[in-house]
Amino acid sequence: MKAPHLDRAVVVRALVLALSAWVAFAIATLVHVQNAYWAAMPVWVVAQASRGVLVERALFRVLGTLLGAAVGFAILHIPVDAYVQFGLLGLWVALNGGLTHVLRGVHGYGALLAGITAAIVVMPAVLAPGASLEFAIARVECTLIGVMVATVITGLATPESPRQAFFLRIRLLSADAVAYAAEVLRRGASTLSVEKRRILAEISEVEASARLILAGSFEGYRRLHDVDSLMVGMLGTMSAAVALRPDGRPGAAGADALARGLDPVAEHLRSEGCPPMGEVPRMAEIPGSGRLADALVRLLEANAALGRPLDGSTALPLRRELAALAPHREWPQAGRTALASGAATFLAAALAHRVGSPLAVQAAIGVCIFSLVLGSMALPHHIAPKLLAGVAAGAFVAILYRLGVQPAFPSPPGLLWTLAPFLLVGGLLRAHPRTALAGVDFNMCFLLASQAGATGSPGAKEVVGGSAALAAAASLVAGNYILMPRRSVRQAEDAVGVIRRDLLRMVETGPGEALADWRARGARQILRLSLHLGRAKDLGWRWPKGILAVLSLGHAIEQLHELPDTVGGSLKREAFDALRRLVEDPHGTARVVRALADAAQEPAPREVLLDLANGLETSAELLNFGRSA
Repeated sequence: MKAPHLDRAVVVRALVLALSAWVAFAIATLVHVQNAYWAAMPVWVVAQASRGVLVERALFRVLGTLLGAAVGFAILHIPVDAYVQFGLLGLWVALNGGLTHVLRGVHGYGALLAGITAAIVVMPAVLAPGASLEFAIARVECTLIGVMVATVITGLATPESPRQAFFLRIRLLSADAVAYAAEVLRRGASTLSVEKRRILAEISEVEASARLILAGSFEGYRRLHDVDSLMVGMLGTMSAAVALRPDGRPGAAGADALARGLDPVAEHLRSEGCPPMGEVPRMAEIPGSGRLADALVRLLEANAALGRPLDGSTALPLRRELAALAPHREWPQAGRTALASGAATFLAAALAHRVGSPLAVQAAIGVCIFSLVLGSMALPHHIAPKLLAGVAAGAFVAILYRLGVQPAFPSPPGLLWTLAPFLLVGGLLRAHPRTALAGVDFNMCFLLASQAGATGSPGAKEVVGGSAALAAAASLVAGNYILMPRRSVRQAEDAVGVIRRDLLRMVETGPGEALADWRARGARQILRLSLHLGRAKDLGWRWPKGILAVLSLGHAIEQLHELPDTVGGSLKREAFDALRRLVEDPHGTARVVRALADAAQEPAPREVLLDLANGLETSAELLNFGRSA
């Protein structure tokens, strides 16, 4: 295999990372902190590509470590049986494992560290209960040292977040959405499926990365509201065009004129910036064009808002409230992660307690850490092989260091200088894009297995056994993720399940908050579904039809509720009765609704019922996605 190319930027970043880890270890060693190698560990995970994420990650690592140490210490001092304590630890790990999929952006990292730290405090107490407080304090001290050193040294060499480039990418993407809408009005949605998939996948990826790009500043988080509103505007513009012309048949009389009005908007978004509000094209007088106009105005206003200073010096006459976009929370995945990590932690701790061996304890800690780390990932089956490779390499190098190098230089000066080359190798692995993920686990496992600077002279059996225990734990956890079914497909099915549930809630006689929930969650679920479908390689070219049309279906149900009972009241009741079968039989439901439209005497209910029938027919494949025959 061709060796990774080392350019100047990679070498400089590797030197910075190695220096940070070395300084953190040196400080912890010189002040005689227990397990000083812990101080070097935060460097490898706190270091990030942008300064904002680095600062937030450092903050949440400290907060998570403090909270986890406090909880771990509290669990050990509850006067109950050891297995009950392990059960409480499993519940705490499960809670934090689930939170990694509920708290978005950097915030979930705090939950991850809270679960890991509690396990690191509780599990070694299996063999030395009286040392729990000293252990927890040492863990916190090392974390503080490592985070402060990493923030100062790597922070100086880390660039600011590329926010302006991110805003430019969003603006160009919104231009693509407008251009797509124009082409749909000309040619029909069925001829543009590849372009639709590309735009939806990119919108989903951009929205998912927004909180990382804008992390580290209050201004960035305030911009998130504009980003959310822009995403809703893009999806609304695209779905409104699809509703006007879902297939290749001739469109409404004004469709071509409508498309010509969208062309200059797309061009202007690509060239200079958002057009002034006065340049929004007038929509042709055809049924449904009002919805397209509203979505386009939202898109343009959100684009303009992203380009103006937050001090209000160039206030814009916004005509729409910021769109509410429900938070991206993967509840089903959170539940699965919670169950897997909590159960693994309890079983591993109970087994280590029964065996009573230091190697079993080290393996149990590894099971907990790797279960939480992989469980928190969006695509753990992609990361698992890299984690396993990094852990195995780190464990092997740790054996060489602990048996062949450290015994010859046990005093702090010699220890510090002999550790430096290993940290430099770790820095190169962490800094290079091709080995960055495996490099994190290499460094963490090397430090854990080698226990650099630890007192005592363990024999070869203990050293090899400790490294093997970590490697075995990684193999057990990572192997399960490698062999299990691809999670992206399951996540896509979960997203469609939420869409179906929300639509059924909307057709109830008294929808209550269901309409407001759909406005917030409908666009979110489309983004979530597109994100998972884009990640699932085996579904990459088999996206279900109707991803955009389902938004029009929800809009039509909302319009049906808004029809006064005095206008087609009996037809309205019959339509809602039929819509309760929209998931079981969307095509049959569409036929019933279309027959009701033919029987309507007034234009208002007829138009709404036809929109419903079209939405059901176009969304049928999506509504049946993931359902057994």
